[in-house]
Amino acid sequence: MGKYDKYVKPLRLWTELVRPSFRGKMADFSLLHDEKVQPETPIWVETFYAYAPGSGVGVPGELPKIVEGREVPGDGGQHSHRDYDELFLFFGSNPHDNTALGGEVEFWLGDGDNAQKFIAREPTAEWVPRGVAHNPHLFTKVKDPKFPIIEMVIALTPKYTMDPEATTHYPVPPAFSFDKIGQEQPGKGLYTKYVNKMPLSRTIEIQQLRGRASVPNLMFDDYVYRAPAWVEIFHVYAGGSGVGVPTRDMSEGMQHSQSYDELFLFIGTDPHDTLNLGGEVETWLGDEKFTLTKASSVYVPAGVPHNPQYFKRVDRPYLMVVIALVDNWKFFEGMKEKDRTSAPAAFRF
Repeated sequence: MGKYDKYVKPLRLWTELVRPSFRGKMADFSLLHDEKVQPETPIWVETFYAYAPGSGVGVPGELPKIVEGREVPGDGGQHSHRDYDELFLFFGSNPHDNTALGGEVEFWLGDGDNAQKFIAREPTAEWVPRGVAHNPHLFTKVKDPKFPIIEMVIALTPKYTMDPEATTHYPVPPAFSFDKIGQEQPGKGLYTKYVNKMPLSRTIEIQQLRGRASVPNLMFDDYVYRAPAWVEIFHVYAGGSGVGVPTRDMSEGMQHSQSYDELFLFIGTDPHDTLNLGGEVETWLGDEKFTLTKASSVYVPAGVPHNPQYFKRVDRPYLMVVIALVDNWKFFEGMKEKDRTSAPAAFRF
């Protein structure tokens, strides 16, 4: 067993939670990175795939959910978490147009008369501070089922819970109405600052990815909203390149470490086959190589050298999502340039 084996794990399906209303609209089970995948993880990440409109999370009137074999009424509603913040990201899966959402999503922040509806028509970030009610999330339009809308939920906690002592529940916002789908409902505007367009990166552009992955990549950073998380999203559509990969004469390449933890997620874009990556990635921690063909997470604790991330083969487009657990305004301050080295000597194309 290698030194870093424990940090590289396949993702899992949330099979303890069955949502019958997802059938024919969304991937039946969300994809999870949690403490069952990585016992040392500091965060919890859930990924949804919507390939047809008409369902979502907390939507009233849907079929009952089944939680660990027990049926729970599907009346919809909201909740808030008392102990941790969350980040919701809505983005598309078309690698040739990463600025397109590929449809529309309606979601709510705030409860009661303060509730506010937002309509995402482009890649969007929703920051949800602890104590703020959220949901329903309803996918109302999907332009092409080949390019599902992806919703990623990043909870800044190692263990997600809906236990009563940690969660407050609310009814559906009184202003919610299926008759008002597509209509703006800004309410009092108390939560507008938390919802922002997710733009292309202003600070990072990896030129060697051109023709193989989306360049520039999508970004959640302090230009979007200052928060204790930095997120990069790469859409990969052809093999042969990556991040920190040497040139063919092996004269370059890069490995480095940081003063904060990072999580790399490699996930596919087929909503009917979410456990498979759709290609092959070689990822390196120190001088150890790991080959990924399944949806996987690579947890990189502070100080652990990592890279290259080599997109060796692409059978269908997939994503690399990088989540850094740092004040995103100070992301570059935490990069340990003194520990920057060339790619591992054992790297081979």
